[in-house]
Amino acid sequence: MARDKIGYRLFDVILISSACCALYFLELGNAPFFDKQEPREALVVWEINHSGNWILPMRNGNEIPSKPPLYHWLAALASQAVNELDEFTVRFPSAFFGTAGVLLTYFAGASLWGRSAGLVSAMVLATSFEWRQAAKAARVDMTLTFVMLCAFLYFAWLYRSGGGRMKSLVLGIFLGLAALAKGPLGVVVPGFAYLMFLWLRRDLAFVKKLHPFVLLGTCAVVAGSWYALALWQGGKDFLNVVIKENFSTVVGGEAGHPHPFFWYIPFFFQNAAPWSLFTIPVAIWLYRSRHQLDQEGLLYFVVWFSAGLVFFSVFKQKRSVYILPLYPAFALLVGVWCQKLADATASFARFLAKPVAYLNAAVFLLFSVASLLQAAPGLVKLVSSELYPKDQAQFLIVGDLLSQQRSAVFLWAILSALGGLLLVAFATKDAWQAYFGCTGALMVVSLVFVQRFDTDLARRYSFKQFTQHVLSTVKDKPLYFYRSGDFGVTFYADRRLPIYTNSFTGEHSPFYLLCWENDWKRIRDRRGVTLEYASENIDRQIPERGRLYLVEVNGPDKPRTALGRNA
Repeated sequence: MARDKIGYRLFDVILISSACCALYFLELGNAPFFDKQEPREALVVWEINHSGNWILPMRNGNEIPSKPPLYHWLAALASQAVNELDEFTVRFPSAFFGTAGVLLTYFAGASLWGRSAGLVSAMVLATSFEWRQAAKAARVDMTLTFVMLCAFLYFAWLYRSGGGRMKSLVLGIFLGLAALAKGPLGVVVPGFAYLMFLWLRRDLAFVKKLHPFVLLGTCAVVAGSWYALALWQGGKDFLNVVIKENFSTVVGGEAGHPHPFFWYIPFFFQNAAPWSLFTIPVAIWLYRSRHQLDQEGLLYFVVWFSAGLVFFSVFKQKRSVYILPLYPAFALLVGVWCQKLADATASFARFLAKPVAYLNAAVFLLFSVASLLQAAPGLVKLVSSELYPKDQAQFLIVGDLLSQQRSAVFLWAILSALGGLLLVAFATKDAWQAYFGCTGALMVVSLVFVQRFDTDLARRYSFKQFTQHVLSTVKDKPLYFYRSGDFGVTFYADRRLPIYTNSFTGEHSPFYLLCWENDWKRIRDRRGVTLEYASENIDRQIPERGRLYLVEVNGPDKPRTALGRNA
């Protein structure tokens, strides 16, 4: 029996790992950087490798990073291990932790409720769009989420085992690492969920068993050691960045992404689709089983999700990826619910299950039809005319890509249609494990197709090819940005690019400027200035800046430069 169990677990791990490799590692290094977020973090890794400063590496030599360095350390280690700093090595920590998080969720579900719950939980998490996006991005979010996942699951085990000094020390390490991943929120969010859970169980006395001084002291040593060293290096400027990043931009008037309280709800339904369709029947089942939640080990995961959602909703600054640490809790609840569907005595679990299952099947069937229609150029132009200018340009590019790869779109549509029909058959026969397995397989196939288009889209928007042409022209001559820069260009230039703010006249020797199209149009005196080369694409983040120009400047005086920020 034990040998069979080990065999099943090994098979499950291989299956889940294979799916994650297809979802996260496939073409991980093929898509170039095309927005400002990924190269912004990649430049910090570049500085670690080139300056040797692991405490406070200054982006482009002058800008203090806004995030703690745990992710950057790991990316630097990955790049140094293979002696290559590129898109793959910078994204590797996110893909690795994305896979590890899915496996950890599987083991949690399987150990608490059974193999079926673990498999469905892993499948839900692995194929959620938000999780997949974070696992393929060179950003700090997946590193933070994995450490918080460890902290959440470890607390669940710690509570069941009765606490202890050494166990609290380990929890403190997890929380300290979470703070090193993205700041104090890595500690505050789990702590808030812990207290809410203990309060609902009327067991706040358990706080004493956590040995707060050991817990907080360990957390302070792990995270505080870096903050102290960074403050020693960066002084007041570093302190201002910490205050702005963790307080002013979150709750104050400087919030960069201000949204209303309920903003997360529609975005969660969108980014957790199609699994989010089952939120209502799962919620109804949880409510009807509310008196047994604690007995069945579900209360903690309900609190984890709901307390975290309320916590993040209170703050003005909101981005869909902020609630990524809640996705494992949601996946585990869906996994348990799916397992309950096969239990003939659990009538509460089956309420609304079939209608939602048919709705999910209909979504795949409609998607197959929409995919075929979207490949038609006329429809793409018609739909794009109703969008905002920034979205309109991107939608037209997507439409162009779809029309160029009609064979792939046709295959995708056929598979979605066949899968939708299978889902209808499985739901009719109450074959719920087969139903969820089929949904997971359809999502894996769909996301693999999406990756193909994502890579093409990134190449359309990226300045990588333009930068390579620039370097072949400039060679060893001085190169500057004019007025404002770009993180991606700076990364691909493989050198620091200062910001030049003076007029073009008065230079001692030839040098080159990277100038945005709108700035170029404002320049009246172009004596001694030659336009060498222009990018084919415009700036995706700020379309009004237009294309990027390479300009050669000649003159009699020494250039004066300002090390300004990249845009």
